[in-house]
Amino acid sequence: MKSFKLALFFLAGTLLFSCSDEASVEEIKTEFIGPSINIGDGQAWTVINTDENQIPQSIGIQFTEGALNNLPTGSMHADEFLLNLPTEINVAPYDHITLDWNEHGHPPMHVYDLPHFDIHFYFMSDNERDQIGPFDSMEFNMPMAPEYLAPMYLETPGGVPRMGAHIIDLLSPEVAGTGTFTHTFIYGKYKAKMNFLEPMVTKGFLDSRQSVVKEIRHPQKWQQDGYYPDGYSIQYDEGSGIYSILLENLKKY
Repeated sequence: MKSFKLALFFLAGTLLFSCSDEASVEEIKTEFIGPSINIGDGQAWTVINTDENQIPQSIGIQFTEGALNNLPTGSMHADEFLLNLPTEINVAPYDHITLDWNEHGHPPMHVYDLPHFDIHFYFMSDNERDQIGPFDSMEFNMPMAPEYLAPMYLETPGGVPRMGAHIIDLLSPEVAGTGTFTHTFIYGKYKAKMNFLEPMVTKGFLDSRQSVVKEIRHPQKWQQDGYYPDGYSIQYDEGSGIYSILLENLKKY
């Protein structure tokens, strides 16, 4: 009887340890969600996905399909929606993300003049962006060192207040003249320092509910330590009706 009770004791202990271990595995969080905001008839928020060791794997935004309806109209410039990142985890060099709605597109004409969204992954705070003014021509046009430019990307003249200057993909169909703009990836700079990453996508492409995963060409070196993507993805989930636009396969540099 004594040996039987002892066996039961060890069995109970083993089961307790096993259940406790399973619970701890289930508690590991790998998806971090930022605060949601209203856009159109829907909502949008940021998301960071990690592995089980909370090493960042992707970062980006998600929004409901209603966010594509009743968007602002009549604006002279882009309508900006600021999305804060989750507070539980920090992923350098990203500070915040903006979803910018361009009802009539923007220059250059016949290239990016289609209704579209610019998704800016900023490396600087919103207050720092306030210091970027409309007459900062010298700061916009300072050239980047070649090792910080991705292959076949071109620095364009001028810039945008509270944003910076743009470095465009010469191989993108709308720039190369081989196709129409649907989605692309742009780098941003200010004072010769990279200050944002920017996927762009037309509303027409989103309305089509297509999905795409696209590789990103890297510069030889990054100016700041942090996690940088090997690609970007645009996805629509039919089950949930949620769109995701993510920087994927983050690697630490």
